[in-house]
Amino acid sequence: MGYRSLALLLFVFSFSAVAGEKKLSGNFRWDVLHVQQDTVTAEASVVVQSPAKENPFMNGLYSLLLPGVGQYRTERYTKAAIFFGAEVALIVYAVISDHNGNTKTDEFERYAEAHWSAERYAKWINTHGTADYGPTATIDLNKVGAHDFSEINAWESASGPNKVGFSHMLPRYQDQQYYELIGKYYQFKFGWDTYPMDVNGVPLSDGRDYFNNFTADHQIKSYAAERGKANDYYYAASFAVSALVINHVISAFDGYYSTNKYNKEVTASIDVTPVDGIEGKRLLSQVKVSVEF
Repeated sequence: MGYRSLALLLFVFSFSAVAGEKKLSGNFRWDVLHVQQDTVTAEASVVVQSPAKENPFMNGLYSLLLPGVGQYRTERYTKAAIFFGAEVALIVYAVISDHNGNTKTDEFERYAEAHWSAERYAKWINTHGTADYGPTATIDLNKVGAHDFSEINAWESASGPNKVGFSHMLPRYQDQQYYELIGKYYQFKFGWDTYPMDVNGVPLSDGRDYFNNFTADHQIKSYAAERGKANDYYYAASFAVSALVINHVISAFDGYYSTNKYNKEVTASIDVTPVDGIEGKRLLSQVKVSVEF
């Protein structure tokens, strides 16, 4: 509302205070031209107020630290609720996803401990590794039982005329890569308990059929699927953390912008002093109008 409109509003008020039973006709021109002597007036004043200034930089910083604070301080309560609600929801989602990922990881790691053996893998290397894939192997099974894979790694990385397909080394026991690679690459198929073995518990030769003679394939795929579920949970938690950072940044910029807008707002108040008309009737009362620029 502009100052011209405020003046018009005051003018109408001055003619609406009429003593006795005098009524306005509803025709503005007629009422102005034929107003009687018993009309009374009242003094009015217009007071323009602005809210206490807020520091845009500080409110932006507050919202960066905790989304919604800057918006709350500038009376943007809906925005404050949205930013803060998103913060809480994303934190809860990240915590739950990370917990589910840890639970699923524990499950597939326990499965690997129960169904995959480095000793079986080493027995196959000692018995058939040289003939099938080369080079010569003499791995100490006692070292392998103590989770020392150095001799296995030496064989896996050695060169030889028959060397085929063994492109990875068995990672250190219980490392994240340990649990991943044994269910990912065919060279580790000999360690799974569903792979066929002879009467001495030694995995059979695959006849150099590295990819196709994989009788433990179903077991490995099931294991890999469970490992994939754990990774999906961790990806979800990572996404939630990234979204949290974005929520903080957006809230900070909006807190700065909202504060600047808040500082430009003013409130205009029209204070009309009541007066006594004919027969002691109080004809006018206080009126307040709020205006935003």
